[in-house]
Amino acid sequence: MDQTDRKNQPQPAQSAGQPTLLNRLQEDMKAALKQGDKDRLSVIRMMLSDVKNIDLAPKPTTAEDAVAAYAKKLRKSQEEYQKIGKTAEVDKLKYELGVVEGYLPRKASPEETERLVDAFLAKNSFTEKQVGQAMGAFLKLHGGQVEGSVVNPLLRKKLAGK
Repeated sequence: MDQTDRKNQPQPAQSAGQPTLLNRLQEDMKAALKQGDKDRLSVIRMMLSDVKNIDLAPKPTTAEDAVAAYAKKLRKSQEEYQKIGKTAEVDKLKYELGVVEGYLPRKASPEETERLVDAFLAKNSFTEKQVGQAMGAFLKLHGGQVEGSVVNPLLRKKLAGK
């Protein structure tokens, strides 16, 4: 697919006045360039690269998914550097993660997540052995709003207590 083919493809719909993630990244990149903020600029360029390359992904993905995947990579790297005691790299990754999370939709707090799990379990009946099915059904409903690593232990604890 060449440049002209991409221009002719339909663009994803966006709500009135709401810039797409790609546009927002491009504008923020220009602002970081003007301010001379090299660290922020570097992170924005990486996200921009990932977002522009979603066409090359093996399965269909969105710009938000690409940024979330980049955040996940940063978290994993941060954990690894923490294990080997490289504090300078951990601090740098914390900063980068802070920048990236500014572009992600806000996730529910652990308290909000617990309320969602309680409401979900009140409407559905799962046994302790059906944690996987409950997790799948819950994430289908609330996947973008919650952190899976918070939901899983909550579901296990609540189902074990039934």
